[in-house]
Parts: sequence; structure tokens; C-alpha cells
Amino acid sequence: MKIGIIGLGNVAELHVKALAEVDATLFCGGWNRTYQKAKDFVSKFGGRAYESVDELLSDSNVNAVVVCTSTPSHFEMAKQALMAGKHVLLEKPLCEQPGQIRELAEIARSQSRICMPSHNYVYAESMRRLHAHASSGKLGKVMNFWAIYNKRHDASIGAPDLTMRELMIHHVYCMLYFIGRPSSVFATGSNVHFSDPNADDQLMITAEYPDGKIANLWGSFSADDRSREPWSVYFKIIGSEGSGVIPWDVTKFGEARLPFWDDATYWDSFVQVESFFVNECVGKGAVPLSTLDDAYDAAVILDAARKSLCERRAIPVAYGS
Repeated sequence: MKIGIIGLGNVAELHVKALAEVDATLFCGGWNRTYQKAKDFVSKFGGRAYESVDELLSDSNVNAVVVCTSTPSHFEMAKQALMAGKHVLLEKPLCEQPGQIRELAEIARSQSRICMPSHNYVYAESMRRLHAHASSGKLGKVMNFWAIYNKRHDASIGAPDLTMRELMIHHVYCMLYFIGRPSSVFATGSNVHFSDPNADDQLMITAEYPDGKIANLWGSFSADDRSREPWSVYFKIIGSEGSGVIPWDVTKFGEARLPFWDDATYWDSFVQVESFFVNECVGKGAVPLSTLDDAYDAAVILDAARKSLCERRAIPVAYGS
């Protein structure tokens, strides 16, 4: 099996190093909008620099691709790859519009190919085991769910919707993985750090469930938590008979060239998602732990949260058929 990468930026580096851990022979090369950057990338990581996406997708040796371009191009890149008969691992956020996610699901089904969201957090063994314990009833009735993130990013990156689009998507797909669809959401946000005053750098989404569960999703690009047990990334489920927590900041190494690049849990999540994609989905036909249907639901929930931010009220989530 050979895997190519479309879009060779920082995220592609995480994926190519993860692929090398799964199997050193998997990565066969990639394409980037700037050909020189593609050549620089393969000179460092091996493989072939393709001059066009068509050239990569027409290579019969390529079985699957990882799409790591910017979000506006995700739909067309994934669609083109699926139509070329390639399996696809698609970086988040998957598409600009929820309807595009549903269209990709239809195309994947028609082509008998896997299109898997790179919802990497849920593939950690610790997350999967907590999910198993909650699903088996060992925690009793689940009362509430928490997803917390605090990591200072450079103030200059701030842009409207950045925190919602790039950060809160992780919280929402993890919420769906553990406790399913909420019925309504209320969101609030503020700017305390980003240079752009119109860009929220911290957000809170409260999601309500018909049976009374509440999910609390906090995300901040404004500051690090430097306390003894930091809430850098933190997931918690509390039930009537037990509770469970998954923290990050367990193993640190090197310098953080980018936020979290010194955290082993972050790097490991890419190894875990690539391993599942290669060995379970493509290799055995298994269903992803977080599917395109889940990605659609996550996109709809975030749209409801955006509406809540504007209207300052709880918004029912309309999932459609």
C-alpha cells in the first residue's frame, strides 16, 4: 500500500512522520501548490514530488491520499481523489458547508472507497477505553461531559471564526463520540488576546441533551494553563456510578516550534489515526470511529453555535434527515 499527501504544510509533517511509524514504506510522495516546497518536503521525508494533483491521482501505485490543504479546497480535493479510486483521509475541518460532507459520503459509497475524517483525538487508546467503559454502563448514567483546551497562540493569527473552525471542531466531534447528538447549544465568546478585535480567542459552548445531560466545551487560544495539573487538553465524563478523565501534558520533549509540538500526546494522535485508517479501514473495511455522518453533525452543531454567538440565545440543532 502506498499513500500520497496533498498539501505539504505543517500538518503534512505530522502525518508523514506518523506514517513512518506505522510502516516506513507507506509514504510515496506528495503535491503542493508550490512545486519547490514539494521538492523540499520529499528531500527531507522521501518519496516523489508530484507536479500536479492529477499526476498524483493518476499514479496507479497510490492507493490512498491524505488531504492536508486549506479548508476551502478540501471538498474538491477529496472528491477528485475518490473519483480517481483513492481512499481518503481528510483533515479537519472537512468542508466549508455541511452539505458538501454529505456529498462526499455519497461519492465514497458509489466508489466503494473510504473517506475518513482525520478526527485524531478520538483514536487515542485512552479515549477509546473511556468510551468503552461509558458505553458498557460502568460509569452509570452519564450526567455531564467536559472538553477543555487552553494553549496560547500567537496573537497575529487571529481571524474571525478561527477559534470556532479550527479548535472547537475537536471538542464537538469528541462530544459526539462520547455522548451523541445534543438538542441545543448556547455559545459565548470574547477577545482578550488576538490582535484582530473581531476575532474571538476564547469560546464556551454549552450543549443540552433531551435526557438532561450537559456538555461543556471550552476552548482558548489566549493563554497557557501553567498550574500543577494544567488544563491544556482535558476530557472528563461524570456518571452516576463513576467518572473518567483523559489529560494531555503527560510526556513532553524538545522545543515547541508550534503550539503542542512538544507534547507526545499530540504526535501520538496522528500515529493512532493513521494506523486505524491504514490497518482497520483500508486494510479490513472497518468503519471509522468518527464517520462522515459524525462530521456532518459536527458541522451542523458548529453552525448552531455560530448563530448562538450572534443572537445570544440557545439554538436548537437541526440535523435534517
